[in-house]
Amino acid sequence: MSLQDHIHALHLASFEAQRGAAAQLSEPIARAAELMVASLMREGKILACGQAGSLDLASLFTSLLTHQHQQSRPGLAAITLERFAPMEEAGPAYPRQIESLGHAGDVLLVISGSGNAPGLLAALHCAHDKGMAVVVLAGGDGGQLAEALWEDDAVICTHDLSAARTRELHLRAIHSLCDGIDYLLLGA
Repeated sequence: MSLQDHIHALHLASFEAQRGAAAQLSEPIARAAELMVASLMREGKILACGQAGSLDLASLFTSLLTHQHQQSRPGLAAITLERFAPMEEAGPAYPRQIESLGHAGDVLLVISGSGNAPGLLAALHCAHDKGMAVVVLAGGDGGQLAEALWEDDAVICTHDLSAARTRELHLRAIHSLCDGIDYLLLGA
């Protein structure tokens, strides 16, 4: 197989993954958008965190909310949590920030490729302790993060085991989530 054929095959595999995700992810993304809009309408905010490349997606998500996605609108209350605590602090950085910034009725978006990152699991538990709803965007079956969710939370699982494909699907899910939030706030 030539390099060109290999790249062509990668694109076809990506298209097939997107096609499969369209039907599979519509309902959980809509559920997550509804949770987030309900919080925003009650003057709540959305906190977002992730690990490695997932932190970049969390930052993209909050940037699209605080600025705009497709339509002009006022900025929405969204904050990306920092991955690392100052040198003098010990322990996970996310729970400390959630304790400081989170309130009952806010929503935490946790993005993870595997769904099994201990620091993200600690963030999820801290959010629950604060009375926050949680949305998990994860690869595979959602791992430990999906297992730790409460009934009123939302989980978006891409069910793809390829790290590259998971990242692609997560990016599409982030854009769909922003579109859903704008749709609920601004209409079609």
